[in-house]
Amino acid sequence: MERQITAFLHARSATLVALMAACVAAYVAWARGLVLPAVTDMGLGLPSPSRWLGDSLMSLLLSLGVNVAVGMVLIWINRTFNTMRSLTAMGATLFYVMECAMPGLTAHFYGGTLLALVALVCIVLLFSVYGLHDKQRRIYLIFFLLALGSFFQVAFLLFVPVFLLGCVQMRVFSLRTFLAALLGLITPPWILFGFGIVRPDMVHWPRMVMVWNLFDTDEMVKALVETGFTLLCGVSFMVANLLKILSYNSRVRAYNGFINVLWIATAVYTMVNFNDFTFYIPLLYIFTAYQAAHFFTYHRNRRSYLPVLLLIAVYAAFSLWSFI
Repeated sequence: MERQITAFLHARSATLVALMAACVAAYVAWARGLVLPAVTDMGLGLPSPSRWLGDSLMSLLLSLGVNVAVGMVLIWINRTFNTMRSLTAMGATLFYVMECAMPGLTAHFYGGTLLALVALVCIVLLFSVYGLHDKQRRIYLIFFLLALGSFFQVAFLLFVPVFLLGCVQMRVFSLRTFLAALLGLITPPWILFGFGIVRPDMVHWPRMVMVWNLFDTDEMVKALVETGFTLLCGVSFMVANLLKILSYNSRVRAYNGFINVLWIATAVYTMVNFNDFTFYIPLLYIFTAYQAAHFFTYHRNRRSYLPVLLLIAVYAAFSLWSFI
């Protein structure tokens, strides 16, 4: 029985259950008007994603659709690049569980939702060029997406140096790679200005609106506790995984090393750029869920389901707390 529970938690059926729970929680938050605010006007010249559809039903559906895609890509990354050295869907399961903690963010489409999808697409592109020095088009596309995203939310640019470091970790950094990255950064403004989509007078540095001014006191306390717990979980599982990662071959070490760098960068940005911390929450959930799933994958034994269920219970408690 215990082995069956453990197997279930690693299976896609558990992911489906967690996804349904996340969707229900998001819908209830949307229906009750508990959508958590996001800072708007944070792009270099185009409206922030949170202004595209507001808090409408379409915004909810788009957010849920993107989050479904994010979970599926997370599973696909592990199956394709064997980053955990084992077939498991627990990363996506825990990601959906964590999203239940702040359903008010999942209840609408905003910059953080877009960042989560773009980051995973860029990870897939980066992992696919490991050791290949003739794939500059994929490097170009990574930085094209980040530069384009910055016109909607300037914080996308914070991940440019992270992915440049990723090129080094994937053993593809060279002058040609650097030029491809540079052209990727230049192309979006070239197109947007060239077609008149963005005019020079539209370009401005985003206003520094403190996101906590948009929350009431209770919401802010809940968000701080939930974010702090996720940061603590993430760093704990990442440190615990380090020795295991060292036993992998160079390719898998590079993949996991970059995921660690991305988690660290996201955590630092969450704390340093705290005026817009909600922007990083979905990405923080993704990498924390990955670190936890990686830990429980190589510690898979008869009773390993107990700490997993405990972690799920904590986030379920956070979810219930968010509705009080």
